[in-house]
Amino acid sequence: MSDTQMHDTIRALYEGIFDADAWQRSLGALCQASGSTHAHLLVLDTVNERVLVNQEVNPMPEAVAAYSEHYVAIDPALPFARRMSVGNWYIDSRELGAQAMRKSPFYGEFLRQFEQSSVMACLIERQPHYDVFLSLQRPQGHDHYSPEDARALDWAIPHMRHAMALRDRTHQVSTLAHASAQLMERLPFGVIVFRDDGKPLLANSIGETWVRRLLPAVSVETRAVAPPAIAVREEADWQLSRPFAEALRAACNPANPQPAQALRAVDSAGRQAQVVLLPLPPAHHLAMDWQRPSVLVAIHEPGTAPMTLPAVLRDLYGLTPAETRLALQLSSGIGLPEACELIGIRRETGRTQLKAIFTKTGTGTQAQLAHLLTRLGVRT
Repeated sequence: MSDTQMHDTIRALYEGIFDADAWQRSLGALCQASGSTHAHLLVLDTVNERVLVNQEVNPMPEAVAAYSEHYVAIDPALPFARRMSVGNWYIDSRELGAQAMRKSPFYGEFLRQFEQSSVMACLIERQPHYDVFLSLQRPQGHDHYSPEDARALDWAIPHMRHAMALRDRTHQVSTLAHASAQLMERLPFGVIVFRDDGKPLLANSIGETWVRRLLPAVSVETRAVAPPAIAVREEADWQLSRPFAEALRAACNPANPQPAQALRAVDSAGRQAQVVLLPLPPAHHLAMDWQRPSVLVAIHEPGTAPMTLPAVLRDLYGLTPAETRLALQLSSGIGLPEACELIGIRRETGRTQLKAIFTKTGTGTQAQLAHLLTRLGVRT
């Protein structure tokens, strides 16, 4: 393998952190450089004694199935695998010898069936519950692998190990980011993270609608989605008890740290929302522009009760469907008479149901009940 080919293979290994095709190209290059027709990344589950094929070059599904179902039990390489150190190679012609290979049913029945004749494998990674191997196979009619073949690939093993570690870490971060995004979307209130200059760094879908209401001048992305006339009308519909920019500056002022800032928002229909600003610690992970102050903004507004709430109220407090309907109406901030009218029940019935709701939930006022429902609410 030339220096250019080696560099291309190394680059493909690291590109494979994000691009599965690049990873396959690197395995294919190692396969070609060693005179192999097949290459696999094998995961040996040391707890359940199973061998799993993670990735392969020139796949042979029927060979993988036959190995998993029948031949893994007689694979002569497995006893050696448990004694290997990271970076060491298993070479069948060296560990078993040509005579033992000829007599082995693993070679005579399995490898010959799929026109393979020799196996070489390197232990890439060892974890408490599993080992990862690079396994290579040569076709019939070619020489068996030798120690020279293994040494010719030694340069690639550290890069493969590092690329695998980075890929695993990237996958963990990606999984965590996805879970975090899902968590934010399930919150029944708006969440936004603002930088001190008013740039929004992060928001859930409810929070996104509030970005232009709080700081319309910096809502470039939001304005690109919504027509300007609609954006201006929505912004004008909500009046803040104080300028949000003023509250943001106060929350971000390092010379005069504040535990929190808060303001009220009222729209033209009389709906109210509470906006709370909480300064984030200066070393938080979102401070990529070298510790610029940032603020977490939570927006609580009355609205439709989450779809999950009826099941939660039933399971936790034993509320009946009728009591749940009344509780959900009250959670929007309306009074009992209006709630009874919307549901279509008499006020006496509503008072009886509300008394039962208070008893079952351990609340004594409608405000306490609303607070409880807010805490229990999760969006679907």
